[in-house]
Amino acid sequence: MPHVTTNGVRTFYRMSGEGPPLLLIAGNGMDHTTFDEQLKAFGPHFRCIVYDLRGIGASEVPEAGYTPMEMAKDALALLSALDVGTAHVAGYSLGGAIAQEMALAQPERVRSLSLYSSYERPLPYMRLRYDILIKVVEETTPELWAMYSAFSAFGPEFVNAHEKALREEIAKRTARWNDGQGPSRKGLAGHYRAILAHDTSSRLGAIRCPTWIAVGGADAVTSPVHSERMHQLIPGSFLQIYPSKPHRILNFEADAFTRDALEFLLLQERHA
Repeated sequence: MPHVTTNGVRTFYRMSGEGPPLLLIAGNGMDHTTFDEQLKAFGPHFRCIVYDLRGIGASEVPEAGYTPMEMAKDALALLSALDVGTAHVAGYSLGGAIAQEMALAQPERVRSLSLYSSYERPLPYMRLRYDILIKVVEETTPELWAMYSAFSAFGPEFVNAHEKALREEIAKRTARWNDGQGPSRKGLAGHYRAILAHDTSSRLGAIRCPTWIAVGGADAVTSPVHSERMHQLIPGSFLQIYPSKPHRILNFEADAFTRDALEFLLLQERHA
């Protein structure tokens, strides 16, 4: 299993595909398999780099460093360890927050920025959700965590229309944890705290690389208001909203989302 030390953290990574480098950053509590559905489409055009964030999967679970700024240092150090000078950077949810910090910290290394179901700062609803999730993950059972995390992520419109899919998602999350494959409580709570620590709202105007922003119209976690705000703040950015789709557009709108995400990346290569 390939590991490198990035910013003092032992980090698991994988590379696949051929072409210009593309770093894909997962969301909270999600590992390097997050983008499996996209890799099939991206791989023929890009050298895709996926990894486990600090606190998750096969990467180290440190005591501290759970902020998007520090996790952006992890990602930049990973690129350096792999001898990648510049890359397209795409992040989902918390991964999008990390990607923003990368583009702000070392803009010369980010060829393009893709922000999937992400946000610029947590509004009160999001803050309360993650305050509750921290309590749930630290003090209760895996089953309750699975139920609340899934229920609160999908929202009433999607749940009412797809109850079976939601219950299957809850069962999957519970089974992974009970089988010993779930995230550590420390790492997951760290990811939740990282979400609460994120705020680029006063700095996004400094981003100059081509930027694509995508979100589900029924996203109950990072609602479209966040994507609309990022679109307003990042000069020349593009915004795509998928009507009636939930937070995890990677999976629940996979075909259209993947096609559009790839089209944006290929456009940047044609204009390079």
